[in-house]
Amino acid sequence: MEFKNFGPKLNNASANATSAESFVPRKTSAEIINEARLAIKESQNPEKSFTSPVIKPLQTQRPFTPRNKERHLYGNTRPKADRPPSSFSLQYLQNETDLPVTPPDNLGDFGAVNKSSKYASNVKIKKHNRSGSLTEATENIFNIGIKEPCKVKLPSLDSVRPLQKRKIFANTSLDNLPEENETCPEKSLVVEGRNAFSSPQERTDFEETNSMFGRPSVKQSNLSECLLLGPQNLTKIFDNKQIIEHSESLFTQTAEGTRQRTVEHVLNEIGHVNPKKYEDEVVQGLLEELYEVMEKENIIGNKISSKLKIVILKNLYRFVESKNENILINIAQVILAIKVTGNNLSGACKLVFKISKNDKNDNLFFRKNLLELFLDALGRSSPMDDAEACIYGYGAIKFLTMNSKLLEKILGLGILPLMVLHIKLINNARTDKTQIPKQTNHVLFQLTGALRNLVSEEQVYDNFISCGTIAELCQALSEFYGDVDIVTNISRTLSTISTNEMCCDSLDEVQSLYNTLIKLFETYTDNEEIIVRLTYTLGNIVAKIDCTRVKYFNENDSIESLLRLWTTYLEKTLQICSLKEDNLNLTTSNTEDVMIKVIRVIANIVINPEIGKTINEKYGNRLIDEFLKVLISNPFKKNEELVLSILSTLNNLSYYYSSDLELDVFHIKQIDIVEAIIEYTKSRNNECVTETMRILGNLSRSKITRNYITETNLLDTLLNILSTAEMTLLKTTIGVFVNLLSENRSRMLFKTKGGVLKLITILSTYCENDWLLGSLVCQVLWNYCIDTIDLYELLSESEINQLLILLADYLDEEKLFGVDENTDEMEIYVTQEYIMWEEFANVATNLLEKIEYFLDTFDQIQIPDDQPTQNEQRDSTTNISFAAW
Repeated sequence: MEFKNFGPKLNNASANATSAESFVPRKTSAEIINEARLAIKESQNPEKSFTSPVIKPLQTQRPFTPRNKERHLYGNTRPKADRPPSSFSLQYLQNETDLPVTPPDNLGDFGAVNKSSKYASNVKIKKHNRSGSLTEATENIFNIGIKEPCKVKLPSLDSVRPLQKRKIFANTSLDNLPEENETCPEKSLVVEGRNAFSSPQERTDFEETNSMFGRPSVKQSNLSECLLLGPQNLTKIFDNKQIIEHSESLFTQTAEGTRQRTVEHVLNEIGHVNPKKYEDEVVQGLLEELYEVMEKENIIGNKISSKLKIVILKNLYRFVESKNENILINIAQVILAIKVTGNNLSGACKLVFKISKNDKNDNLFFRKNLLELFLDALGRSSPMDDAEACIYGYGAIKFLTMNSKLLEKILGLGILPLMVLHIKLINNARTDKTQIPKQTNHVLFQLTGALRNLVSEEQVYDNFISCGTIAELCQALSEFYGDVDIVTNISRTLSTISTNEMCCDSLDEVQSLYNTLIKLFETYTDNEEIIVRLTYTLGNIVAKIDCTRVKYFNENDSIESLLRLWTTYLEKTLQICSLKEDNLNLTTSNTEDVMIKVIRVIANIVINPEIGKTINEKYGNRLIDEFLKVLISNPFKKNEELVLSILSTLNNLSYYYSSDLELDVFHIKQIDIVEAIIEYTKSRNNECVTETMRILGNLSRSKITRNYITETNLLDTLLNILSTAEMTLLKTTIGVFVNLLSENRSRMLFKTKGGVLKLITILSTYCENDWLLGSLVCQVLWNYCIDTIDLYELLSESEINQLLILLADYLDEEKLFGVDENTDEMEIYVTQEYIMWEEFANVATNLLEKIEYFLDTFDQIQIPDDQPTQNEQRDSTTNISFAAW
């Protein structure tokens, strides 16, 4: 009947949809308060939160990697035959004859920088017998008296014009002054504003000592002699009206020429220095001056001709074997500034690497533009085609980023996106089955080594994620899983970034990650350094996000691979312990640390209820046996972190124990477990004691465990812990008593040993500042008194009076919160403190009412002499179990 009435109501609602949508009923104050309370309770409910005080993620320390103060290309690992050398000589560069690879310009045989630079080519310059410009002739005249190398200017891009457009003049300069031993060509090639030059096909003679661009022409030499030796020649000059008219500009230009040094001047002076015998300060000064002049003439970073590059390189390479780092750093800066490629780029990277090997040279890399030029050179390199340059380039980056200030500067220059790009290029080549040189593996090793230094600064993590670094690293880990050096570097980086929650999210987004990790567990089972870091990384991921636990658990061989690792390193540890007894000087191993990291993965995976129950069913028996083997073995008892990890894992697994299922593995092995952990209740490490109490709290849901505690000295130990001031330990121990006092025998022992007085002391000392602790104490007292008719048999009159006073005070809402019947302040009711107090009040009120009811009806109570005061045959179903909180 009622079901039939629903149809019209729904139709009526549909017909009035518009009016229904516009009507939103206003919530009452009580509804708002209840919703707020419910939200807070759900967020704090230990049964719904995987990070509750009962079951929680297991934390551990990150594997320690000591930094070697010595800077080596490959560290202390065993050298391989195909590895590039860490120490080398750069003397071979002095014999380098190949021109730098520079794309040719369609400008005849002249190279060019750009329109703002006047250097195009450094071919041997040979003048015709007549100059095409008066100004240039007078410059040559007035420069003769200056004791400087002959200055030869190279034509700029503006002066290079098609041959047919050039003006041809003959015998136009200085009234055809006589010159010896020089024949006059029929035509002179004239270029505006510059001297005329011979054909660029003529070779430059680098062996000339007068000038690095060749010896001065015979014309220039003879002209100078005519001007200096004969007054009649001077008369001809001053009779020439052109010279007189331009005399002012001639002298001005000559004076400026003496003040401004050019690249030719500096290179010429460097060329005159004997590379086998020289003063360091002189060469250093010339190199610094060369870079400054190149800056002034706009050569830095611009495209220049191959022939000009070869002149610079030939002169600089003469000093590459210098022992003076200041000279070497200046050489590197100039070479990087002219954008070399090929073998010269490799040489420049080797030079920077050589300097960076010594941390005392770190301050040299703060000089102007050096790091910018170096990173620009790396950016123009390919990890496949320029493998040698990248090996030593990233080797230098790895060294330099060990300095925190240099690390900050290099990060600011944008090194991270470049490194990710190079990793991606290598990954793509490997994925596409492209044949890559063996040296590329070494590039990736140096690159990942430098990347490890970058992640030592947490502020880089955001960029690390946004650049896609994590995905590329994981792909490289999968593609190069057979290269132990690369895997070692990447595992170090992953273990570092996995401490960051956002990085863990990014790691989880890599689909193949868990499969790759399982494959690496099998490949490098005996490699402690790799396994300890990969398991630490995995433990961090599954500790933070629940879906990651499911993803890993669903991978094939996920749990079996962890158990094989555990067994391997357990046997290794036992073997090492036996060897230590014979050899006290035996070095310490990391096998126990691997065991800690492996068991931590299991502890964090079982936080998921479905996975926890499944692992208990499939692997519980094996896991418990392995764990107890460690807990009762003397060699492991000294390792508190290992013991704590096992206790925490046992706590997480035993959380799913159900006393109703007799086939439950914890039900079967509960006494074995209690006997193994009982000694840790007296540990000096409070964390170990706390985890032991949590396990007892889970197992004491069973009557078998409760009886065992009562029959042994364990009860005395629990009572002694009630005197501690450590809050977490106090709560977990009281939680054990919540379950324990459901047994009549336990109640009598509890009274005899003064347990009630200890609970009252805790209630009066801590309750007002910790309502959860107060709730637990009231639950213990409720279970303690629940089956008795005469409270005086369990509580003394003094204890009853103290409880009445304390409970009355703690339940006084007006006194505690200023709340009465007329209070309308809703904010009070939704505060965390009020909600926690309300939970306490529910239990405390029941206890207070029981005591008051007993006192009110005491005169009416008649207890037969032959009737026991306690019902020893039943466990009350109204007892509050520790599992409830």
